Amino acid sequence: MEPPAEVIADDQFLRVKTASGVVEMTTNTVTLPGCPPIRLAPGPMAVMRVLARAQGAVISREHLLRMLPQCGSAHGLEMWISRLRHALPEAAVVQTVVKRGYRLAL
Repeated sequence: MEPPAEVIADDQFLRVKTASGVVEMTTNTVTLPGCPPIRLAPGPMAVMRVLARAQGAVISREHLLRMLPQCGSAHGLEMWISRLRHALPEAAVVQTVVKRGYRLAL
């Protein structure tokens, strides 16, 4: 059995240990294991932070909308997720779990 993931966070910094390695986020930059830093717009970064804190657990669309009220709507959330996927080196890092929600596959 793997040791539990470690999360270190404050308002400006988030660091999560995953099975693939360490994911680090600052205000507008995410660094995935084995990849150079990636700059993200505020919306996609907000989604990334919520999914990273979940440590691979599935987060429902409804929960994401509650956590990200600035998103405004389900369509807005889908746009943020699409932009996040396009910004990452592999779109599959953000997985859709049919009828359940989204998760990070790291």
